[in-house]
Amino acid sequence: MYGGLGAAIGSALFDLFGGHTQYIVFSFFIKGIAGLIVGGMTAGYLPPSINKPTASFSRILVALIIGAIWTAFGYFIAWWFVLNSAAVAASKIQYSLITSAAGIIVAIVLTPKLQKVVRSLFTKN
Repeated sequence: MYGGLGAAIGSALFDLFGGHTQYIVFSFFIKGIAGLIVGGMTAGYLPPSINKPTASFSRILVALIIGAIWTAFGYFIAWWFVLNSAAVAASKIQYSLITSAAGIIVAIVLTPKLQKVVRSLFTKN
């Protein structure tokens, strides 16, 4: 739930302040659903307990890949609608996949470290 909301709001704000106002609503829903997909597959849809064990690496990786596929599909629809051309929209899919791949790499590197920090902050007595 938190991942979905964070992704939705953050992406919409990025489009707003980045001058891509035609994509605000699309980004809100595309990234919000991607966050729900990844969060739901790895931690469940409700906020997890701080003591809950983390999902396996393979489960996290599969969730991130499915989220990336959803994002590419969602932006294909958005580009098709905004640019009024399926061909142009299809030519942009590679950019969505590249940014998702970069995000997956960052998530895989940072998540274990951030989980340790968060757990240590919230489990101290």
